[in-house]
Amino acid sequence: MKNNKLILSVLLIFSLALSACAGFAPEDEPITGDFGAQYTPQEHQTRVFDTIQKLLAENYIYYKSAGVDWDALFAEYHARISAGLSNEEFNALMVEFAGKLPEGALLFQSRDERIAAETEATSTYEGIGAFIGFDAETVPHIIVLDVIEGSPAEQAGIRAHDSIYAIDGNPVLLEEGIDVVKRVRGPAGSVVTLNVQTPGKPERTVEVTRAQLVSASQLEARQIDMNGMPYGYVLFPVINSDSLLKDLLANLQELTTNQKLEGLVLDLRVAGSGRGWPLEELLKLFHNGKVGTFYNSQEIEQSVSVTGTDLFGSQSVPLIILVGQNTNGSPEILAAALQANKRAIVIGETTPGAIEATTLFYLTDGSRIFIETSSFKLPNGVDLGLNGVQPQVTIDAGWDDILPANDPVLEKALELLSVGPEQ
Repeated sequence: MKNNKLILSVLLIFSLALSACAGFAPEDEPITGDFGAQYTPQEHQTRVFDTIQKLLAENYIYYKSAGVDWDALFAEYHARISAGLSNEEFNALMVEFAGKLPEGALLFQSRDERIAAETEATSTYEGIGAFIGFDAETVPHIIVLDVIEGSPAEQAGIRAHDSIYAIDGNPVLLEEGIDVVKRVRGPAGSVVTLNVQTPGKPERTVEVTRAQLVSASQLEARQIDMNGMPYGYVLFPVINSDSLLKDLLANLQELTTNQKLEGLVLDLRVAGSGRGWPLEELLKLFHNGKVGTFYNSQEIEQSVSVTGTDLFGSQSVPLIILVGQNTNGSPEILAAALQANKRAIVIGETTPGAIEATTLFYLTDGSRIFIETSSFKLPNGVDLGLNGVQPQVTIDAGWDDILPANDPVLEKALELLSVGPEQ
């Protein structure tokens, strides 16, 4: 089953993160003219909920295997709608209903939330300039995955791997989850006070003046020499950029100029996919042959294979992939496929299995829902969405447990490469 520890990657530009949407099934706007059918608010809410029920039954990828008593659940919420609700109460009830389902199965957005999401700019935003995750275990807190160069967060001394335990004196709460991002964001020029802790150091109070920012996250690469042997290390960014593949190839070219790499570490521990993440191109770069199978709720399957392209020794270089609880989406598929085909060794923590594609459906009250509609199976039949990536070498060290100079996951990768690990 999926990992229940809630850690999701998100930039402070977003109040929620959506998977890439595939498919579109709009419905007509409600008829309100003199010649159209007239409905009471209760009847209209019932029709909307009936539509959600039907769409889940027809499209949710794990509808039959989720272990949910659907009849009892639907009956409960029909009864609550029949008791009479305002529009605001109905919207809140639908959010509550989505929360009763397996994580990620359904996302509900009210009409106002949909309009705000559709009109919000995604390249610029007002905030502190940090990419964050949410850790629910022990004491709920924010994990800083990365910061934007030159941002208020960086200027205030906040760095990747830091943890944030309180915002403006109020602790991070378990029930708010990743929505805690709403308390960190705010108008440019306003000040937010954060309780921040760097691994191994005492908690401190930091004041950050928010600013208007452009979202950016870049791939990082460097050479690591060990016992006279050159190894390559590539850290994939939190969010996708149009230049991701180009940047990777440029760094591989530089790393292999006048030398042969003895191994390559692909660090996907904070990598999220986002729209346009170059999964197919990366699979071709490091693998040749069968990848796995995508399938949907109607059990329609699409087998995926790639014809490999060797660039800068990419098809033969010993490969280790680092994953963690913030790895999600296409990076999970990349890691699992290369692992299953014995092309790479995977080290780290089990990933959340957040690889299901979602489909967008519009409802008659102007709201919309996103339903998980397809998943991915490895060549051995393992469903990646249910199991996540299972590392061959498990190291229980989260992103907030490590520092650049003390990274047990990377150290283990270099150790295995230096002794020639069997794949």
